[in-house]
Amino acid sequence: MKLKITAIIILTILYIHNVSFSQKFVKVKKKDYKIEEEGFKEAWKHVKKGNRLYKMNKKGAYAEALEHYLTALNYNEDDATLNYLTGICYLKTAEPRKALKYLDNAYFNYSGVTPDIQYWLGMAYQVNYKFKDAIENYEDYRETLTSKQYKKIQYVVNKRIEECESGIELMKNPVRCFVDNLGDGINTKAPEYSPVFFFKDSVLYFTSRRENTTGGKKNPVNRMYYEDVYMSKYENGKWRDAVQLEYPINTKHNDAATDISPEGRELCIYRGYKGNGDLYNSQYKGDYWQKPGKMRRIDKQKYRESSVSVTRDSMILYFISNRKGGQGRQDIWVSYKTQDGRKWQTPQNLGPVVNTKYDEETVEISSDGKDLYFSSKGHNSMGGYDVFKTHRNDDGTWTEPENIGYPVNTPGDDVFFMLAPNERFGYYASDREGGYGDKDIYEIVFLGPEKPVLVSKEDPNDLIAYFAEPVSETDIEKPVNIKVIQLSTVKGIVTDALSGEPIKATLELVDNATGEVVKVVESYASTGAYTVPLPPGKDYALTAGAPDYFFHSENFVIADTSIHEVIRKDIQLQPMGVGAKIVLNNVFFDTGKATLRPESFPELNRLAALLVKYKNIRVEISGHTDSQGSASFNQKLSQRRAQSVVDYLLTQGVNLAQIVAVGYGETMPRADNITASGRQLNRRVEAKILSK
Repeated sequence: MKLKITAIIILTILYIHNVSFSQKFVKVKKKDYKIEEEGFKEAWKHVKKGNRLYKMNKKGAYAEALEHYLTALNYNEDDATLNYLTGICYLKTAEPRKALKYLDNAYFNYSGVTPDIQYWLGMAYQVNYKFKDAIENYEDYRETLTSKQYKKIQYVVNKRIEECESGIELMKNPVRCFVDNLGDGINTKAPEYSPVFFFKDSVLYFTSRRENTTGGKKNPVNRMYYEDVYMSKYENGKWRDAVQLEYPINTKHNDAATDISPEGRELCIYRGYKGNGDLYNSQYKGDYWQKPGKMRRIDKQKYRESSVSVTRDSMILYFISNRKGGQGRQDIWVSYKTQDGRKWQTPQNLGPVVNTKYDEETVEISSDGKDLYFSSKGHNSMGGYDVFKTHRNDDGTWTEPENIGYPVNTPGDDVFFMLAPNERFGYYASDREGGYGDKDIYEIVFLGPEKPVLVSKEDPNDLIAYFAEPVSETDIEKPVNIKVIQLSTVKGIVTDALSGEPIKATLELVDNATGEVVKVVESYASTGAYTVPLPPGKDYALTAGAPDYFFHSENFVIADTSIHEVIRKDIQLQPMGVGAKIVLNNVFFDTGKATLRPESFPELNRLAALLVKYKNIRVEISGHTDSQGSASFNQKLSQRRAQSVVDYLLTQGVNLAQIVAVGYGETMPRADNITASGRQLNRRVEAKILSK
């Protein structure tokens, strides 16, 4: 079982403002703040309440102070000091991007409001992706420092400038991916993080600090609600509203999900209180999670271990610790089990190639044990914690960590990264713009390097989709260069038409103009979900098939636009029983004629292959028309078209005894004949199983 453990209670440090640079409290001057008598007394109460909370220097307290400062600004919106305090509060809470307005107001009204105003302005520009403006403010602030001041904090300011320079470079070459919020069934205005997936049953366990936390109290360390474990299941195309796990999983203190066994019967959790924490295992027996028992995977130390990941063979353990002997305050360490598998050996630091003088956090080893994913404030981070990847060479050394790129990484904190088993999808927590509040859980669909779109059946380069229904179908951060993201997305769920159960199906996309296979993908076995990116400006044929099912086909056009369009195509496959029928939506004729057009051949080839495979099946090929023209002409035309299909199938090796052509003319409409769209539905060829 793979273990990924995170001491969540400490993770209040995971915010971009905490980089060994603390602002001084600046008092709002009553004489400057007061502009008129009316409303002053009530507004001043809010200033004083905000000040008391601000000086606590706790994340939750800053959020509370912010409410009072915003109310006080309604009385005097031009007070420089109050704007400064409001901006700092925003930087230290869930919406740091809003800080720019208030810090800019503060600087405009009184540039000398504090000596460090340009540093904080630089940070506000940085979190808004305005890296050049941020660098300018950081450099201007650096020029104001005395030599003594500069020596004391130079590494902080210079690090900020380096982050902005990294951000500029990373945004020049964005990663080809979609970053989708998992939706309001999971994410709220409270922090959500540490996703733990049980892929077999489409279940997600995660951690949140919601108001309904068990015990209903706040952690005195940060004035935020204690953590609880929640669970959500993916059903009917979306994540259901998450439910809170009951005792004995959740207690009145910090309880965080960390990992689940492959069979879903063992849940790992972290429990912490007042800075101390332990790791526990709970077994699922009957219909309930049992009382968790302590795990003793790491030798007891007085140091903090905040994140752990164990290889699938349970022989190598990677973890984050602030123990002595590291490169910085928090490093990645590794421990190997003894050959008898009974205990862990003395941990070793992963070394200066991976670890930095800055903090490393949330470590995750890949399923093959060769790639290590972790979050770090060092290397070429663009701000806060970025996700990095390093590869273990055969000689045990590690490659230079690689930033996995924008738009996955942001100037904020990007942590708790994990990969799906197929490694085409990633999941993580981020405080990126566009979420529901604080940290949210996101799914990343990796599209891979840009390549020619057309592929063969032998080398489909398929993208097996996972099941998150996104809230937003475009990147939540700054728009990616249109050359890279000029793709639309077709997604949906494939199910059994009778039972509604999900089906693992193969879906083939064909360019109708050329007949070329553009993409071949598979739907996810446990959910039936699929996702496929496609270039716009084309007429596509979509076919879905699975063993013992009639295939489904349809065609659609994606408009030639730079906008990322999402097309929903849910598909119901008919089991191959007597009476089952399908519409051959990708069989085409010229108007008023029975000659098959070449773009019909891929569809008919699939039907032929099905009939050759199932030789006992007898099928009726029926032709249908709209009501335009005489009934006699329409009946004859439908018969000729059905016969054309039969004749083609015979050339592909289908036995004559298996197929019969019937023309029904206009007698069996699917829709009205008043509208053009209705008439189009009525003009069709169908295949129906007569016997098997």
